[in-house]
Amino acid sequence: MNKEQQVLLSLLKEVDKICTENKIEYYLAPRLAVHAVYGEGMPQSPLAGGILMKLTDMERFRQAFSQEKPEDRALESMCEYERFPGFFLRYEDKNSLCFRMDEGQNYQYPGIGIDIYPLRGQESSRLTHLWNRCLELGWIQYGDGRSQEFTWKEKLCKIPVGILMAGDRGRLGKYLYQKFYESQKECREKNYVVRLKGATLYYPKKIFAKTRRVTLEGVSLSVPDQVDEYLKIWFGKGFLNKLTEPYVPSMTVITSTNIRSEDFLAKYSQEVKSLVKERKDQYDKDRKGRRSREYLDWSWNYVKMKGEGVNLERVYARKKAYLQNLLENKDYPRLAEEMKDYDQIMKKYLGAGEVYEPDQEIFQIYLKVLAVTGKKVLLNKIQKASGQMA
Repeated sequence: MNKEQQVLLSLLKEVDKICTENKIEYYLAPRLAVHAVYGEGMPQSPLAGGILMKLTDMERFRQAFSQEKPEDRALESMCEYERFPGFFLRYEDKNSLCFRMDEGQNYQYPGIGIDIYPLRGQESSRLTHLWNRCLELGWIQYGDGRSQEFTWKEKLCKIPVGILMAGDRGRLGKYLYQKFYESQKECREKNYVVRLKGATLYYPKKIFAKTRRVTLEGVSLSVPDQVDEYLKIWFGKGFLNKLTEPYVPSMTVITSTNIRSEDFLAKYSQEVKSLVKERKDQYDKDRKGRRSREYLDWSWNYVKMKGEGVNLERVYARKKAYLQNLLENKDYPRLAEEMKDYDQIMKKYLGAGEVYEPDQEIFQIYLKVLAVTGKKVLLNKIQKASGQMA
């Protein structure tokens, strides 16, 4: 397994522990369940983490987490973060990064995580259903309006939510979470409802009458006993084909296990906001059929470059005294060897019209190495770019 898969598996193990200790039932979401039941190991996608819980169990899980709150974990919902994109939970590793440029900062701690989807009951009346659905769709569009399409009728749902949001967005999120919970926590009909992006699924209650334990990469987890029926409703009859589907990384998602989500947002919040806005503007332009492949590639590479810059800054900070000693002794061959990674990241930054200089002392050492080793062309580019930025 790669590092992202290892983080995802550790999160699943922690969720299982919390659920076992509090007697909470949960079910691996179908993408994980098909891999666990049919023995193909962890999915490659870092976005594959998902589980389902009955709505009352989901709320009990939220309450159980709030009693402990591990320092490097977060559990987000509409109650905890005013920009959270819907009525579900997300259990996250704060020591990692999983930022989706199409969505913006929907999460306060956008790390690798597990989405916890509720198995909902149906509202008692048609009118209640329509009003709650209107409020939920309106909230989703304010939080996640860039990564999915909405009909003109659905777009009208933003109006009442926008009016209610004028008071206090955070308070409205808490109110709507409680409102949806109270109206859907009881399942009086034969089916549970699961709402996803672009789809609503109906699951017979009998599928969740019993559970069984399965093993995923050596970790024991829970799935519905009628797992084949469970998978068919989600994927269709050809659910086993999901095991052999090639994984294609999204160009709009950056993941890393080497940087904390908080560090990334603190250092690059302005760049991220600018990128998300440009992504939205470009997306709107391309609705008429213009291709945006080159722009998406640029967006992906830019954010990835920033993440590499953060990681490299830490590496050189640990070696600063050693580099200064090499400079004092005029050991330029060894300095040039030590600055190879700095050289590579600088070329990437110059390609994006920027200069990489997180630490001025190390930056000056680097310039001295370029001058001594005869890299005048690169040195002139850096000086020119620095002058333009100034």
